[in-house]
Amino acid sequence: MSSRVIATVAAVVSLIFGAIGLVTPGALANVFGITLDPTGAAAVRLAFASYLAFGLLSWLARDLTDARAWRAVAAASAASWVLGAIVFASALLSGLAGNQAWLVVVIQVLFTIAWTRVYAQA
Repeated sequence: MSSRVIATVAAVVSLIFGAIGLVTPGALANVFGITLDPTGAAAVRLAFASYLAFGLLSWLARDLTDARAWRAVAAASAASWVLGAIVFASALLSGLAGNQAWLVVVIQVLFTIAWTRVYAQA
């Protein structure tokens, strides 16, 4: 898969989930069996604001031609996805959400792998 395709897919996924999590954090949390209080909703909004930012970064990176720029975008993106996977998996292991929430960790790991490949190929 090309760097451009990975950036495009990452942008679309990040922008969609970012918008949903920012606008309706409680509804999104309910899908995964999580009930949010106002503090939890604020924390979710903060996390999903970062998804919007990385979605924008990925969208703007699609047409990069400089290998160093691709490596910088890929390194930051891989770090973001892997850290998200670690934090979310830790929460799930503590019983925070239902088993369906592991799908999020799988998606995060897949994006980590994809961005790591972009980094290695740049």
